[in-house]
Amino acid sequence: NEFYGKTNQQWELIYKASRDGFDVNAFHSRCNNKGPTMTIIQSNNNYLFGGYTAIPWTSNVTYVNDTTAFLFTLTNPHEIPPTKYLINPGNIGNAVQHHSGYGPTFGSGHDIYLANGSNSNNSSYTNFPHGYLDTTGKGNNTFTGALNFTTSDIEVYKLA
Repeated sequence: NEFYGKTNQQWELIYKASRDGFDVNAFHSRCNNKGPTMTIIQSNNNYLFGGYTAIPWTSNVTYVNDTTAFLFTLTNPHEIPPTKYLINPGNIGNAVQHHSGYGPTFGSGHDIYLANGSNSNNSSYTNFPHGYLDTTGKGNNTFTGALNFTTSDIEVYKLA
């Protein structure tokens, strides 16, 4: 809620990969067309990061314009305090990518990309900063300490 800007806002957990499955179809069946969402990713080295989008997820293959989208780090290898990363004004049209074969994906390039079966492969990655602004100077290493990562959990919350 601190990042979202409304401290009394309620969120409802609609997808938890460790419960619902790490398959992208499980994500899409629970998250498509559910309104604004906050995605929290836990890497297998226990770092927490994610993103927010006001635009409901879909399975269409398209980039989505979202002036309110942002990324964040909660815990990371650099001991950066919880930090919010805003969309680069020149990349608002590519704030989020919707794709039937992807998990939650933010930015063109992609700043955060979640692969199918992200708990059992190293195909998810952070190409950051690409569409979002890096205010801490750690680049690709900001969120997990490396470009590629494996997830131990993913949670998606919708505005209640």
